[in-house]
Amino acid sequence: MGGVTDEAALPARRSYRGMAVRASLTVAALWWFTRVVRRIDWSQVGAALLALTAAEVLLLLAVVAVRQVLNAAPLALFVPGLGLRRAMANDMSANLVATVAPPPADLALRISMFRSWGVEVTAGMGGLTLNTLTFYVARFGAPLLGLAVALATGLSEPAFVATALLSGAVSLVVVAALVLATRGEERAARVVQGVAGRVSRVRARVDPEAWALRARHFVATLAERIRSRGLTALACQVGLVLSEALLLLVSLRVAGVPAGVASAAAVLVALLISYPLTALPFAGVGVLDASVLAILHLSEGPWEAKAIAGMVIFRACWVMLPLVLGGVTVLAWRRTSSSRATGRPAAGASEGAGATRGVGLSGGVRAGGRGRGGEGDVGDESRDQGRDLTE
Repeated sequence: MGGVTDEAALPARRSYRGMAVRASLTVAALWWFTRVVRRIDWSQVGAALLALTAAEVLLLLAVVAVRQVLNAAPLALFVPGLGLRRAMANDMSANLVATVAPPPADLALRISMFRSWGVEVTAGMGGLTLNTLTFYVARFGAPLLGLAVALATGLSEPAFVATALLSGAVSLVVVAALVLATRGEERAARVVQGVAGRVSRVRARVDPEAWALRARHFVATLAERIRSRGLTALACQVGLVLSEALLLLVSLRVAGVPAGVASAAAVLVALLISYPLTALPFAGVGVLDASVLAILHLSEGPWEAKAIAGMVIFRACWVMLPLVLGGVTVLAWRRTSSSRATGRPAAGASEGAGATRGVGLSGGVRAGGRGRGGEGDVGDESRDQGRDLTE
């Protein structure tokens, strides 16, 4: 019994150890960044922020809206019956909780939201796994795209090559994991059956064969989702990264940094090369900003204050605004859930009542199974993707 308990505790220990490492790196980066920003004339930064016009604010909000849609689209594709609107609510709410509370509070909220919407939890968790993995492909593959843009525009530097190769290797490992997942039903069943066999020594009610069957079913569903919708989801993840580069470009422009100082290509390269740093807490606050400004050669000089103002605007739109939206969605979801629990109708409570009918792991296998048929199945699969995004 002690051995099983110790093994179960290992993932939690590793998670806390990883959190400690990331937190240490973030503290060190913030310490270094604060030393850099002490010499900045913050009155100029404030003046640049106050000079924003209503049209510029609306432009920033429009880019943020596109970014949020692209951020949620893969989850809507991977989770049957979820729909884009609920995927956005789930993502923004979990992002808020992950920022203010330790894990797995965000995961608990996601599961609660899935249940309140009638979405099968196993299908939701499988979709979350695929969403995370495809995002990692885009996150660590971004420097490769940045290097390609840099080579095409004559902006390449030796450091870009090393960063792109190292980060690209990580991305390829994740791609390999996704490919293996499409062929791993039997392997997963054997592993789960072995674990269940050990657990059954402690709990007699555990049926290793039943566990293996569920594992085989679960992995088969994920594999079908990857094959049928993986490329579309990955395109959305790449679009997400590019939308954030556009947000950075607009932020710098409205802050007063002209194209002659930081061209659109240079801004794109700077963010793409630095993008893996978003894996650090708070999206690499401090260290990502310093890396982008260094690549753009704006960490000092006459444009430094305006560049810092642009990064402040970028951070406000990229990190702070989604947190505010997350708070609004959590409150709206709690209100709707409470109304349903007490039998009182809520605005939009009946909307999508049939969206999750027939949804589940078996539904995922059936939907994906059509994609392996004849040529006529292609249209059916395209219609399925459209329904999942617009429900």
